[in-house]
Amino acid sequence: MTKLRLHDAPFAPNPRRVRMFLAEKGIPLSGGPIEHISMNLVEGAQHSAEYREKSPLGHVPCLELPDGECLTESRAICTFLEAEFPEPNLMGRDGRERARVEMWDRRVELLVAMPLMMWVRHAAPALAKIEKNQNAEIGAWYAARAAEFCGWMDQRLGETEWVAGHRFSIADITAVAGFDFAKMMKWRPAPEFANLARWRSAFDARPAGSVGP
Repeated sequence: MTKLRLHDAPFAPNPRRVRMFLAEKGIPLSGGPIEHISMNLVEGAQHSAEYREKSPLGHVPCLELPDGECLTESRAICTFLEAEFPEPNLMGRDGRERARVEMWDRRVELLVAMPLMMWVRHAAPALAKIEKNQNAEIGAWYAARAAEFCGWMDQRLGETEWVAGHRFSIADITAVAGFDFAKMMKWRPAPEFANLARWRSAFDARPAGSVGP
């Protein structure tokens, strides 16, 4: 193997997070430095013995390096890609900015994107075949947490152009990955969140905004 190989899956938020990151880097999914492998999660491709050798927990996405080492967390994959393809910079140019981007990326992941993802996983009928232990009460709890922190995020975006400051970063990608996954539940941020709407419109005009589910 001479190329990087990205094991990917449509409609899942974390693989899409990596694809949006690649789009912002200007790296195509075909004909470029990365071989793209699409997996069918509904059919259980992530549980095959062959894939489990690469990703023991069955996690997707998985970035397979030329020497056979595999990275399976989307944030770790993006960190590797940032080092290999440093421009345009999406994670900070110096220690201070890197720390700020990581701080906000972590915040939106834990307080907005993850609750939305957990809500969908527990409440979306379309995922019942994949998520064997759906619990409507747990889903409702996560939905309430996400709604609460959307107000906090709207306030933040009234102070800065992008989530981590006045420059686009991976934190914006993480937030959108969570927001768009929740569309499975016909969810949208409340209309009174004008700052979120402004931010989302700006995001959709970028390369990452054209990346499909």
